[in-house]
Amino acid sequence: MVLQRHDGRIALVRKHHTRFFIFPGGKPEPTETGVDTAVREVREELGVQLDGHLLQHVGDYTTPAANEAQTQLLSQVYTAQLPADVPVSAQAEIAELIWVAPSTANDELPEGTTLAPLSALILESREESYGHDTR
Repeated sequence: MVLQRHDGRIALVRKHHTRFFIFPGGKPEPTETGVDTAVREVREELGVQLDGHLLQHVGDYTTPAANEAQTQLLSQVYTAQLPADVPVSAQAEIAELIWVAPSTANDELPEGTTLAPLSALILESREESYGHDTR
């Protein structure tokens, strides 16, 4: 889930005992749609209740999994604007939450961490789409 604040910054999270920053989200339950999964995962990981009707499908991507060696990950990626003044905090398996500008995300990561392959791909494409710095 590409969750964006009013200032254009995007949420990235790092799970406990990992070094990769990823978008909030996770694997679907057996009966869930991609939208249902995105809404549930953002609620569990960040404490934010999103309206599934407001999510926009960005695309489906196959990339190496950040935290599972030798694994390819098929991800349905959605984007949503964070409603103003909604509190957001790392919860459940999330150790750290940061907000980054797509154009400077790598420079904003804490030392010893890196972007997951999917996060890097999506942030790079957003930077190219907008063609400007969103700081």
